[in-house]
Amino acid sequence: MRRPDPYPLFRQFTAPAAARRNLWLVLVVVLGFEAIFEATPYLIASADPMAPGSPVTPLDTLVEFAAFIIPCLGLLALVRLLHKRGFYSLIGPRMAVWQDMKRVTITVGLVLLIQEPLRMSGEWDFIGRMRPLDQWLVMLPFAFAALLVQVGTEELYFRGYLQQQLGVLSSSRWVWMVIPSAFFGLAHFVNGATTTEGTIWAIWAMVLGLACADLTARTGNIGAAVGLHLANNAFALLVTAVENWPTSGLALWLYPYQDPWDLSYPDGTAITIDLALSVTGIWVMWLAARVAVRR
Repeated sequence: MRRPDPYPLFRQFTAPAAARRNLWLVLVVVLGFEAIFEATPYLIASADPMAPGSPVTPLDTLVEFAAFIIPCLGLLALVRLLHKRGFYSLIGPRMAVWQDMKRVTITVGLVLLIQEPLRMSGEWDFIGRMRPLDQWLVMLPFAFAALLVQVGTEELYFRGYLQQQLGVLSSSRWVWMVIPSAFFGLAHFVNGATTTEGTIWAIWAMVLGLACADLTARTGNIGAAVGLHLANNAFALLVTAVENWPTSGLALWLYPYQDPWDLSYPDGTAITIDLALSVTGIWVMWLAARVAVRR
């Protein structure tokens, strides 16, 4: 017996990409977006230079997140120029985007509110200091707004543009689901301070990308993916962070950096367990998101 298609809305989502499906156009947009993305930190640094070794402030991190608007606008300009289409063609039906994003952000946020304290139960001794709660609460609305810019840009590019364009080039999930997720994972390799840590980041991000790609295909819009990504990043960046890392300026709890290899046994058992727990956490978030959108 043939299994029902879990992605009946995906063809509708990719329809705007069908008019200009040339692979060379996709390559030009990817190269252009990556060039703008790589240039953005230098533009921000020249506008607001930071002394080497100086503490990371809330403003530093807000600027880093908000600066994603530059590659976002660059992506939209490239898509308009080369594909002759605009923002709304990349996201799916706008009302569905808003509803799915709202439902998934709240649902996954509630799951993480239970899941994260359990996951961190053995790590509280590593917390170096806690930011003043009143200061953190005042920053929170601005932090969420900046975080939405960061998350929205990544989802617009990976799940919006790339997943759409590859979806009209091939019907294989290995193409339109796995390739953007692999790129998403590689983009996070630089988050690690060492090769080991970078590899952990890349694997984790690829799995998160697959979850977001699946939600996008199921719902026919990027709202659920944005919601999942936003809830995840809110806990990962606004609750705990490594002190004086560029993204640490908005976190409530700060802890000193420690190489994950230093926390492991010689055979890497601890790293494997930590990665398995992280992937399991993504699976739980993905299930919660599916419940929220009823798909």
